[in-house]
Amino acid sequence: MKSSDQRLIEMHLQYGETLVARSSGGTSVACEPHPDLPHVYTVDAGRLAPGEPFRYVVRRADGAERTERFFAHALDRGGPVDVWEGIRAVDNAFYAAEVKEHFERRGFAVVRGVLSADVVSHLRAVVHPLIADVWGEDRAAYRDKINLEKVLLRVPYLLQAIAEKLGPLLARILGDEVFLEYEQVMAVRAGSSYATRRHRDVDGGKEGFSEASKRHKGSVHLWIPLVDIDETRACMYIDPFDAPERSLEMTMRAGDALFLHNYVWHGSRANTSAADRVSWLLNFAPAPSCDETNPGADLNLQILRGGAPTDLSPDVCCRLVREKHAFLNLFDAFFTYDPSLLRMVHPDNRRVSPSPGATRP
Repeated sequence: MKSSDQRLIEMHLQYGETLVARSSGGTSVACEPHPDLPHVYTVDAGRLAPGEPFRYVVRRADGAERTERFFAHALDRGGPVDVWEGIRAVDNAFYAAEVKEHFERRGFAVVRGVLSADVVSHLRAVVHPLIADVWGEDRAAYRDKINLEKVLLRVPYLLQAIAEKLGPLLARILGDEVFLEYEQVMAVRAGSSYATRRHRDVDGGKEGFSEASKRHKGSVHLWIPLVDIDETRACMYIDPFDAPERSLEMTMRAGDALFLHNYVWHGSRANTSAADRVSWLLNFAPAPSCDETNPGADLNLQILRGGAPTDLSPDVCCRLVREKHAFLNLFDAFFTYDPSLLRMVHPDNRRVSPSPGATRP
């Protein structure tokens, strides 16, 4: 007999609709209306499959179902974590206009607290085992900076929530058509001397390993640290458009969001702290890239169509990860997660030797 584990969820249902909680393996449990609180439902999560993530599903009167846009931790990891509620909506027209003005005038803009502490904690729990797989027990299996490709696209409904909550702001900055060019997690090792040289992303990083010349020149970076950033933890610096002679140190809290113009000069300091610097990077553009020599180089996933978020369900994201296996990258040590090997490996087109014990995907 599974132990009782009562959870509460607020949901506005229409007449004839019911709510169920469903484990990823298919086990379902009906949710019951709270006897005293309107629009609040209870579920005994102890009756769901232990160790499996679960989600809430609205069943309509005609039998059709829709899955709500948030996910839960596996039951043995203390969930649930609500992605939808854990991402700050930037949909106020006056604030969005203010962010856009600052972005265009200075070349960057910071929006505080875009990801909640719960969501940040979950994302760190996803990437930390993959980082450990690359660096190994001696933390020296590869270079001081690594980049992990497409690992957070697999987090259910994360990208959908980003598109819907930040969609109004992305539309202000980029227009009604927005495409995700690439997505990656970057980790800079604690106590390392690695520093990213001053550069502009439109110039393409490092000659010979650059894909930026094939990308849309209006690309915008969205950079979200998953740890607090200060001057000692690989802090990014920016030379703003309106004062290029005065570099700004971008100290940020975990979950803050930095929108970075493709033409602004920037770099990062060394990580002299005792903690790894882990951050999430998404690159958006107003049109898909067109690299005829390597059509798999960019994701080209449409995020907004006509100003409205597109379907970014788990099925869509997982299919994209499978189809876009090739990737050209600007950075030094780049890894992708191969689910068939259950480990991080180098993509073929980087022309580098895999880490010990790994094979190419």
